[in-house]
Amino acid sequence: IPVYDEFGGYAGTAARGFNNPRNPVANRDGQRDNRNFNANVFGNIYAEYDLMEDLRFRSSIGGQYNNYYYWGYSRLQYENSENNSAFGYNEGSGFNFAWTFTNTLSWKKTFDKHAFDVILGQEALNTGAGRNIDASGQNPFSRDPDFVNISNLPVSTRQVNSGLFRGVNFYSLFGRVNYTFNDKYLFSAVVRRDGSSRFGANNRYGVFPAFSAAWRLSSEQFLQSATWIDDLKIRGGWGQMGNSNNVDPNNQFSLFGGTVGASSYDIGGTNSSAIIGFRRTRIGNPNAQWETAVTQNIGFDGTFFNGRLDVIFDWWRKDTKDLLFTVPIPLTAGSNAAAPAVNIGEMLNRGLDLLVTTRGNLSSSLTYELTVTGSTLKNEIVSLAPGLEIITSVNPAYRGIRPIRNQVGQPLSTFFGYKVVGLFQSQEDVNSHATQAGAAPGRFKYEDTDGDGVITPEDRQVLGNPIPDFTGGVNFTVGYKGFDLSAYLYTSIGNEVWNQSKWFTDFFSTFEGAAISERLKNAWSPSNTNATVPIVDRSSTFSTSTVENSYYVEDGSYLRLQNVTLGYTLPQNLLQRWRIERLRVFASA
Repeated sequence: IPVYDEFGGYAGTAARGFNNPRNPVANRDGQRDNRNFNANVFGNIYAEYDLMEDLRFRSSIGGQYNNYYYWGYSRLQYENSENNSAFGYNEGSGFNFAWTFTNTLSWKKTFDKHAFDVILGQEALNTGAGRNIDASGQNPFSRDPDFVNISNLPVSTRQVNSGLFRGVNFYSLFGRVNYTFNDKYLFSAVVRRDGSSRFGANNRYGVFPAFSAAWRLSSEQFLQSATWIDDLKIRGGWGQMGNSNNVDPNNQFSLFGGTVGASSYDIGGTNSSAIIGFRRTRIGNPNAQWETAVTQNIGFDGTFFNGRLDVIFDWWRKDTKDLLFTVPIPLTAGSNAAAPAVNIGEMLNRGLDLLVTTRGNLSSSLTYELTVTGSTLKNEIVSLAPGLEIITSVNPAYRGIRPIRNQVGQPLSTFFGYKVVGLFQSQEDVNSHATQAGAAPGRFKYEDTDGDGVITPEDRQVLGNPIPDFTGGVNFTVGYKGFDLSAYLYTSIGNEVWNQSKWFTDFFSTFEGAAISERLKNAWSPSNTNATVPIVDRSSTFSTSTVENSYYVEDGSYLRLQNVTLGYTLPQNLLQRWRIERLRVFASA
């Protein structure tokens, strides 16, 4: 699409058959007068005092203050198939302030073979409180940025809003003990009592303990003869951690609001005398409590062959209980009232992690270091509320297509729908298949999973999920006479992706802009029966693009070269003249 037309304006897609994107030059030019000013100040101060030998008190207070002001314009558009028919203006400002206050008491002491490291602490913080105000409107008397302001907007289009936010308060007490005996046996224990204003007074606080232990086998007498072992340690741990991040601070309260459409009544008996009342807009849940993640792990760390080989291995399991989700509620609980987050169900994650590093010299001038990492992950929704197997309130929909199902026994965000087993090749193919709405040659043929001869919602099945079975990477560095070359590769294997873009490129019936799609040139036709893209027609049916199906699901596995770096470190004898200890130049991509 050309940038400008012959009259000096912007070229666009208002004509039929040219899809509906925006002219990127026009978009950028329309933002040339937008401005934003932001002033941000942050920092902290602390004090330490040794109460006695090995006992130290530390107090720290920090904060962040942010002040912002902005204004912007949305230009009048005429060139697009989806135009903005008015010149808009907005202006606003606000501020917020966040702070944290921490006090700790630490004690370190060694008695012969016993070593102790103890910390007791308290912390309070607020994530940021402040206020803001914003105004917007359309069609000021002038479009000159030197004259446009809120006062110049027509009263009929002017809208002013303001808000305040208190931030989220946290208060924590914590303690930690590290103990080592003879540098062989290591033990650590932690306990936290965390409180959050996201929860009501009934369950505001949660207590979360954790402990770990390790045994350094390489320090034992029975391994002293194994000179190839530099260090070998077996370790394991168990712990709990609380989470409150996905809870709205208003979740604990029942809120009320009113609009003419949802909460008004004609008290005076005429349509013009409707009085706005109040209705419940949110149902509060004062009994919500912390999500709790219980993590277990066991593994070992080893260094071998005089530092030339490092191996780290972990098996881990994470059970998250009291999951916070918004569960559908009956309409009798309050029409249009937002449902609260409640603690339901349990989710399981478990996997293996491995890291292997080898390093050394291939010659006096050639060095190398190679690190390989690999991880497996198994995710599963273990349980939900009693009698609830599926959560539908967190499944996003697009143009009537709802591809994600969170269901007991399946991974989070599993793709769910009809499985496409091919395209109908003829009317005889249609007649011999299970009864399917909208079936016709060139359209999708769905699998009849229950064998009842009719394609119904019961034939939907799991189509994949976005969680990879394996992720890993390779990082290697080669050095030669001051030069070094390093690269990092990353891979993800076993995950699927939902390619929603096919809705725009493969179905003329849903989006006429698909007419210019290169993919439709290979669509099914009586003379092109080996195609995978369905037939081009104007009918949007169950057998084309109106339901979720496996046509959108693709293999998401990949191997990517993430980074490459080439560097050179100048020799010491050259740098000494300039009194420089080290100087390295490099290029990275």
